[in-house]
Amino acid sequence: MSDSELIAQCALTILRAGANSTVQDLGRSGYRSQGVPHAGAFDRSSHDLANALLGNELEAATIELTLLGGTFRAEVPLALALAGAPMPVVRQRPDGTRDQFEVPVALGLQPGDFLELGGVATGVRTYLAVRGGWQTLQVLGSRSTEHPLRAGDCLPAIPSRSPVRRIDPLLRDPIKPEAPIRIMAGPDHGLIRDPCWHRQPFTVAGESNRMGLRLDGPDVEVSIPSDRLSVPVAPGTVQVSGGRLIILGVACGTMGGYPMVAHVASCDFDRLAQARPGQVIRFDRIDVQEARRLDRAERLRREQRRLRVVTLARDGLI
Repeated sequence: MSDSELIAQCALTILRAGANSTVQDLGRSGYRSQGVPHAGAFDRSSHDLANALLGNELEAATIELTLLGGTFRAEVPLALALAGAPMPVVRQRPDGTRDQFEVPVALGLQPGDFLELGGVATGVRTYLAVRGGWQTLQVLGSRSTEHPLRAGDCLPAIPSRSPVRRIDPLLRDPIKPEAPIRIMAGPDHGLIRDPCWHRQPFTVAGESNRMGLRLDGPDVEVSIPSDRLSVPVAPGTVQVSGGRLIILGVACGTMGGYPMVAHVASCDFDRLAQARPGQVIRFDRIDVQEARRLDRAERLRREQRRLRVVTLARDGLI
């Protein structure tokens, strides 16, 4: 075993697991033709911000926390950061001293310190980063996994240190559940009997997960040809199954047979990751050219923010 492998042994022990906490990075590219989903962080913007607070590269693995964080114990000195849906953050020292923080934040833990993360008040997913990224097993070039972390698991990381860092509220990603999700017409939009279906409100169902969001609402009737075959699908595809809408998530499969009536513009994909069960979803129809313009603008915004946060952290200004 190399020195680097020895240094990246058990660093953070999970004492109480959240609802569905998984390790995620940028996902697995180039394997969809073999039936391997891309996966990766559902809310890329929050994943990027958590890494930026520690000066990590974009591909560094984070823990995607869903609805409930959990309780953790540091086994070595660690520099951690959280970004995404707001949740209570408490650092407890072995002597019982407790410090409270608000997401997004970077902070340090010493061996024996506890990190207590509560439930999210708005949104769904929060990302827990460590300097250098979580050093879990790589498979096909990615550390992303759909296997939830359990109590007793211990995550490997390289020991590190960090002061408390908070960022300007203007650099945060506010969760806007009332804003419409922008969609483009899908290849099967002509099969829908009501061309104005997208003007109706829908509600996120409780069985939604990383594979997809099921929506409750008015029935969406489609005319399905009897000889229809399965075709490739991708995250963001809006399908109709039994009159219900399904928006495919980052962990969706690579093939599907349900009609594809629309596709979510990539600029709004992070907001899908923060859509809570019971939340009302409204759609806004745009064309491909507008979707591309919005995508470029969102990518530029992310990169500019990342560079600013990394620079401020490096210079000790946050």
